[in-house]
Amino acid sequence: MLKTEFHCHTCYSKDSLVTIQSLLRSCHKKGLQRLVVTDHNTILGAQRAKQLDPELVIIGEEIMTQEGELLAAFVKEKVPAGLPPLEAIQILRAQDAFISVSHPFDALREGHWETDALLDILPYVDAIEIFNARCMSPEFNTRAADFAQQHALLGTVGSDAHTAGEIGTATLSLPAFDDSVSLKKALLLGQPNVRLSSPWVHLFSRYAAWRKR
Repeated sequence: MLKTEFHCHTCYSKDSLVTIQSLLRSCHKKGLQRLVVTDHNTILGAQRAKQLDPELVIIGEEIMTQEGELLAAFVKEKVPAGLPPLEAIQILRAQDAFISVSHPFDALREGHWETDALLDILPYVDAIEIFNARCMSPEFNTRAADFAQQHALLGTVGSDAHTAGEIGTATLSLPAFDDSVSLKKALLLGQPNVRLSSPWVHLFSRYAAWRKR
């Protein structure tokens, strides 16, 4: 089984304090074996991380659409922000990417989804994020997990780490996988290990965004 982190950010995201080197060190220290790097609307950090540690890193992207955020793995080319969701999904499908939906019911975040918009894309995505360690309320994750069960969807979990200390807060142990097809099969046997991050981590994100401005 591979200890897998699905959702983390590097210094290429405006609100992250994680340098690529510190990210990789933290992963190895905490026993992570696969890491999906999902910076906001860019794959530059993920590409750099994969160059440094190709066995560990999977190139991903967190993409802001007109309705909410998508969370993709095995991305080959950047998907721009601001597209209609189905257009972004079409671009990801052409790359054979794996498509999940970030923190769909976290109403405190800009990237959450309204239920009708989420229902519209369900036939075209592979999973939704059923646990995000940065959700301020457990209710947001519970609602996502219930929604996934109700609609027979696969679920991903993620730390959504913006600092090195958050890496590994929410992981899945999975059978071996090496592309979007085998990842979908592996998720059927996924074993989650999750906890919520401290609310204090959000202060670091605000500081990182301020520093980049």
